[in-house]
Amino acid sequence: MMAEAAVIAPRQSPDPRIVAGLAVMAIVALLALLSLAWTPHAGAVLSPLAEPSATHWIGTDAAGRDGISLLMMATLTTLLLAAMGTLVSLLIGVPAGVAIALWFGPSQRTAHAIAMLPPALAIGMIVSGLAAPANLTIVLGIAIPGIVVAATITRQLLAPMWAADFVAAARLAGLRPLSVAQRHVAPRLLPQLAGLGLELLAAASLIEISLSFAGLGVLPPGTSLGLLLRESQQFGMIRPLLVIVPGAVAVITALALLLAARGFREARHGAA
Repeated sequence: MMAEAAVIAPRQSPDPRIVAGLAVMAIVALLALLSLAWTPHAGAVLSPLAEPSATHWIGTDAAGRDGISLLMMATLTTLLLAAMGTLVSLLIGVPAGVAIALWFGPSQRTAHAIAMLPPALAIGMIVSGLAAPANLTIVLGIAIPGIVVAATITRQLLAPMWAADFVAAARLAGLRPLSVAQRHVAPRLLPQLAGLGLELLAAASLIEISLSFAGLGVLPPGTSLGLLLRESQQFGMIRPLLVIVPGAVAVITALALLLAARGFREARHGAA
């Protein structure tokens, strides 16, 4: 009985950072998706710059549009553009990082998703100067530096695993490289890649907000969190909620993603 009990590994509870971060992100995403079917005052033109009330929780903007309705639609746009740029980054950067790790081995170089911000702004200015569509400007501004970050981090994660003793033992036992990767490397690498994806998504949302705020991204009649902050800043003194609430949503979204990413990235200690 004691030997049998020793074989059964205790079930690990989910990291509370992952649970909390994904829960907050799910609430934000659901409210944003709800705007596809319903918003409190869809299409209604109300009194410009109306004060916050029980009907209009953060008031109305200069065009008489309900602030909460705009916020729901703006959040959806920001998340969709950030997700598109992140997906491109992962689809190109991760395979590139795997290839570099297998061909050239480990490297001391590292990267952080937050490092995407300065090159993203520069890329946004260049692409916007070429009269590219706003959505393409944002996706390229996210994807180009994101590919570099994804490839660098994937190499940093994979190369030590591929050179580990358990991989060498599995290959000596006759397993093909693909089988070794599926059985031994992927279970340890997937949580790290999930964390990488969430980090990139957090940085991508901040890039969208920065580019649109600077006038290089989404433009009217569209809306996004960056554009919402840009249009509301001039009325911040008289209608502060039009600035505070979208800004809080942007910050909370990024922090929730980074919190969950931290939990995934540190999951290797339990998987080792």
